[in-house]
Amino acid sequence: MIKQFPLQAFFEQSQAAWAQLPDQRKPNPNTKYQLSDAVNSALSIFIMQSQSFLAHNQALSGKRKGKNNLQTLFQVENVPSDNQIRNLLDPINPLEFASQFEWV
Repeated sequence: MIKQFPLQAFFEQSQAAWAQLPDQRKPNPNTKYQLSDAVNSALSIFIMQSQSFLAHNQALSGKRKGKNNLQTLFQVENVPSDNQIRNLLDPINPLEFASQFEWV
């Protein structure tokens, strides 16, 4: 019997884990993107098996009304661009992400 991967539990657990990541930015009321949004946006590219972030973002946003998959599946409020994702995630030590992947 094949065990089904608990995808919704993974997303909920990930959101909680990403919220605990150390933020290198200075506190600012104009901060638009959360680190968890950047991590989930980057992770969504691999889960959805997209070839590029731009194509991935365009495919998910589309011309549809309502929420897109980044909002519903990955719980991303504001989708950062690829450059913003790099700026937010590059300073973080990769070991900070290890606990979530051990959970998988």
